[in-house]
Amino acid sequence: MNYTLTLTRWHKVAQRINAALKEREANVKTAFTATAISPWNKEGIEEKAADIARRAAESLAIIEAGALAVAAIRAALAVKNAQLGIAGRLAEVEAANRRAALYKAVIDGQKPDMVQPENVRALPGELIGESESWGFARRAAVAVTLQTADAALLDSLRERLAREQARATRLLDEIADLNREKIEIAVPQDVVAIAGLVG
Repeated sequence: MNYTLTLTRWHKVAQRINAALKEREANVKTAFTATAISPWNKEGIEEKAADIARRAAESLAIIEAGALAVAAIRAALAVKNAQLGIAGRLAEVEAANRRAALYKAVIDGQKPDMVQPENVRALPGELIGESESWGFARRAAVAVTLQTADAALLDSLRERLAREQARATRLLDEIADLNREKIEIAVPQDVVAIAGLVG
């Protein structure tokens, strides 16, 4: 059967089919590889085994059809995504988010106890080390964190951070709008129920 749905909805349908297939796959594996009985339970075993095998074979057929349906949905989505430029926009979002994360890490990494390089010489002697009675200096295990990012760079990073966050938001909004596009895809009748589609 053919269904015309938005790209977003097709993604959900593919996820739903995959979830249903995983459960059926586990049942098929169990039926064909781990069906165990007690030796005393011999009555009607042929019928029980035949019923287990029949249900597993039916599930196997649905799994095969479902896997093909998911592949068809994903292929159709990939073609439409390429036509609409969604993949390119997603790559731009990832790049913008990566830059924004770096800018934010540098900005957030600035601490009040950082020392500007030109002020290091003016640090109190206690921070550098204590003198022993015989005149040798003992180095203290104190480290000073240099503030290598100046105010101009930090202001620039704040502007860039705001710009990249706005860019990522705009692109994600565009992608959401594009995902409202509709496409028609055929779904096998025996997969319609697990796909959550109305037949």
